[in-house]
Amino acid sequence: MPSQTFLQLKSPKKEKIEKILLDVFCKQPVSLVKVSEIVEAMAMSRGAFYKYFTDLEDAYHYIVKKYSGVVHGDILQAISQNEHDFFQGIKHYLAWCGQLDQTSEEWKILKLLTQSNELSGGKRVKLSADSPMLTQWTTLLKNNQFQMSTTEEALSFLYFVMALVMDSIKDLIVNDWSADELVQDFHYKASWLSNGLHTK
Repeated sequence: MPSQTFLQLKSPKKEKIEKILLDVFCKQPVSLVKVSEIVEAMAMSRGAFYKYFTDLEDAYHYIVKKYSGVVHGDILQAISQNEHDFFQGIKHYLAWCGQLDQTSEEWKILKLLTQSNELSGGKRVKLSADSPMLTQWTTLLKNNQFQMSTTEEALSFLYFVMALVMDSIKDLIVNDWSADELVQDFHYKASWLSNGLHTK
């Protein structure tokens, strides 16, 4: 967890540091990153880095957690825009991902998250019954006539969907697919979920 000193930084400085961390960590595994690379890009001393973060792992965990939340929010937004066609919303999101410029910040975020072995990226956050995110999710499920018997089941399905989308994005990056190839591959997965597997 970053220090309070870092969390209380003014937005422009904090955002600059986050961008530097994203640039560094999306290029190589954290095990190969050196603090010197980060402090040089930040134009500050090693002492300043350690005033913000305990170590490299702390900085890495922070940036993965931050951008996991951003991407999960983007996926939910895409589904919400197609509220009565759940999988179509995901296809629209994936098509957008497939058309990203590979130098863009959005692409770097996806690359970071798909190469991350960070377990906390998939850590389930406890949501209160009146959480806006949970309310939005359960409304989407109802609009699509998905039957969930409990809130726990609905949340489990949420994390399943997020993992499914991130695996699809990983396939995009690893296989250097076009947006059409990505969407077609996801179409198969959505069909398996919606219709099941049929034997001849």
